[in-house]
Amino acid sequence: MDQRSNISEADSDDKTIINSTHLLAQIFSDYLELKELLGIRSVCKDWNYASSEALARLETFQDEPWFLMYDEGSNCSLLSNDEKLYKLNIPEFDGATCVASNSGWLLLFREGSIFFLCPFSRARIDLPNCPLSELMDCSEFVAAFSSAPTTQDCMVALIARWQEIALQLHLLRRGDRRWSVYECLCTIGDLSRIKFASYKEGAFQISDGFYGSVTFDAKTKRWRKHVENSSSIEKCLKCNNIGNNLYFWSNNLREKLGLESNVSISTCGTLISQRDGRDIVIQNENIQAAKGSQNRHVKGVWIQPKFFKITHEHRW
Repeated sequence: MDQRSNISEADSDDKTIINSTHLLAQIFSDYLELKELLGIRSVCKDWNYASSEALARLETFQDEPWFLMYDEGSNCSLLSNDEKLYKLNIPEFDGATCVASNSGWLLLFREGSIFFLCPFSRARIDLPNCPLSELMDCSEFVAAFSSAPTTQDCMVALIARWQEIALQLHLLRRGDRRWSVYECLCTIGDLSRIKFASYKEGAFQISDGFYGSVTFDAKTKRWRKHVENSSSIEKCLKCNNIGNNLYFWSNNLREKLGLESNVSISTCGTLISQRDGRDIVIQNENIQAAKGSQNRHVKGVWIQPKFFKITHEHRW
């Protein structure tokens, strides 16, 4: 048998493997849900590839977010809304902190860099000239982005409080290479703290977790201060506003995640759009360990379970 015959047979074998993998991916996408596809990825190389392709075909829309917990390394625990716990290895989380979550994407800060990550596909989009290093030194800091980073109108806002008298917002629009900075005089009397940020109907909202909030209109560049009762805020935002550690405790996450009482956890919230037009707003939370017993701290983030694949050429 000559060399050309060997090459021809090798090409034929490769095509057979590719076709069988595509067929397997079609079967997976027809009969398995996202949580099941995540569970079979570690079976073998072919199943990993086929399940990834099947995940990319899924259209997921869920009213209830999932919870992703991570530590200092790359080992993560993913709790689905039906209380199944998955173990994932996501290298991008090693040494990172999640500062915002929206539309199935996370905004991560690590070693002076800031980037978007879809943890289910590990699709990553880096942002330029990160100003977070100086902002993280502030006493209070939150972040938000308007939509998925693959959309043309995506905007990212990093908000910090300076010396208890002012807010500083760093804004980056899709395609920009430089961050724009906007400031607002805002005392503790206006906003007792900055606990959570979100985006709704053209404006970024910074909330203190109680009844105070400040909004920044991304089009007009104008700030507005609000002090209202909780029912007024929820009516205005068309949302169910959940915070002050209520979501973590009401869902009994410490037990579901297997966390001992000596473990503290800080969580990054999110906003989930529902089919009825209202939103679920889950604020950032800090859950302390039992008094005098802390020997470990972990982090977590609420995320809408979606799978995104992007090309290598994709840029911010």
